This record gives sequence, structure tokens and C-alpha cells, in this order.
Amino acid sequence: MPYSLDLRLRVLSALDGGMSKWTAHKTFRVSRSTIDHWLNRREATGNVAAKSGFRCGVLPLINDLKQFEEFAVGHSDLTLMQMAQAWHDATGCRVSNVTIGKALKRIGWTRKKRVVSTLNAAKKNDGRFSRC
Repeated sequence: MPYSLDLRLRVLSALDGGMSKWTAHKTFRVSRSTIDHWLNRREATGNVAAKSGFRCGVLPLINDLKQFEEFAVGHSDLTLMQMAQAWHDATGCRVSNVTIGKALKRIGWTRKKRVVSTLNAAKKNDGRFSRC
């Protein structure tokens, strides 16, 4: 979680007022490299606010979920490996079966084949057994 804008401005204001980086580091409990980073960002952009609007992790290979859902409806009887091969044949983009599974999850599909669960065939003990 990034430092608040208020803290960033207080640290930089203290530095502008003559406080040393070391004293600011001890007073505000912010590392010196972070203070250097804030100073460099203020010099380069004029702003020290935390960056926002970025995505963590790798972008998904299948971005167009509407196109993929149409594909999945037409190929719902295939396994994940077969769907991956069919996706490659249809789009030219080679993906793994894991990628297909993640894309199916993103469009709200599950791997469950039955709508309702089946009854358990095992009988429960109703207490009619006698002990020897």
C-alpha cells in the first residue's frame, strides 16, 4: 500500500524547510531511498502522488470475452485441450488449456456438468441392526 499524499507532502515540505534527509528518515520513518524517489518524481513531474490505474500481473491472452463466449458456446462439448487447439485454429493465437480454463471462469462458466447433484446411493444406518 503506498504512502499517503499527506505524508509525502509533509516530508518534502520538511526537506524544503531545511531538514536533512537523514533527520526526515528518522522523524517520519520513511526510507531514504523512498525520499530520494519522491524528490526525483517531484522534479520530473511536479507531482508526488502515488501512481494508480495499473494492473498487477500478466495480461490475459484472451481479451475479447464476447468473442470467446461465442466460441465457447460452439465448442462446449470439447475438453480444455481440444478447445485450446480449436482456439488456435480459429484465431491463430496459441494458448494452453489453463488459459482456456481461466477464460471460461472469467465468462462465468464452471466445469460442473450437471445442474443438480445426484443422490448418494449409500444407505444410512437407521438403527435396526442388532448387536451380537
